[in-house]
Amino acid sequence: MFQKLKILNENIDKLDEINDCKFSFENFNQINSQLEKTLFELKSNELSFEKFNFTQDQLNSFKYILNKIEKLDSKITHKANLFESFSKSKT
Repeated sequence: MFQKLKILNENIDKLDEINDCKFSFENFNQINSQLEKTLFELKSNELSFEKFNFTQDQLNSFKYILNKIEKLDSKITHKANLFESFSKSKT
């Protein structure tokens, strides 16, 4: 599970890099798909999470990742939607 969270965190960082550089809708979609897959896997294992007794550090890591997701969402979603609508209008 913590390996999946590490992957999730790394993909969030990659999306943030895409946002800071020249935005590439293709790269965004690729990394976003990886994020969705990891989140789905974590969600699938949600019931088994209830059996864990998480430490405060682990809970803090969860909160940190959620905070990163919220910040990135506010920065990148609008841009991604604009690119998507523009690319649809060009075809």
